[in-house]
Amino acid sequence: MFKKLAFIAGVACLSACSSMTSYIPFVGNDKPVINLDKEKIDQKSYAVAYSATVQTHKGLVTEKYDVNSFASGVNDWYVGRILVSLEQIKAKLASGIDSNVHAYYSGVVFASDLQNNFSRLSKDCWTKIDRPSMTQGIYDAMLDLKKDRARAEDDEYLSKGSEQLLNVCK
Repeated sequence: MFKKLAFIAGVACLSACSSMTSYIPFVGNDKPVINLDKEKIDQKSYAVAYSATVQTHKGLVTEKYDVNSFASGVNDWYVGRILVSLEQIKAKLASGIDSNVHAYYSGVVFASDLQNNFSRLSKDCWTKIDRPSMTQGIYDAMLDLKKDRARAEDDEYLSKGSEQLLNVCK
């Protein structure tokens, strides 16, 4: 009886640990952080996130940059998984840390800053933003920057999405 319980507990522990790679940043870089279907993407949220990411990170992202850790930090901020203060995160960034952890924390800070910018447009602007679409836009922009193939500023999809956001957040 004890052997059966120990075996079941061991299997449960292993399966719980193996599913942690979808949550823990810098583990399992072969899997995309987010991969929404095109019809599930909110154009205004995606476009503004993509454009802001390209503007902020153009020339800073190399092919060695850990885009998945950065996007995991963004995603964790938007879904509320970050339990420490931004001040603590910024202090860690300033103290010199491993590049994967640095990318993750940079994603958290970037997501927070972008969220604050939406709040400046109007009080309720952030409530009209689709967070998964934001994360997808940031992730796609970082992947494109890593390949040095970012969309142009006058890209029709991005321009229309930005106009939609401005109309919604007047």
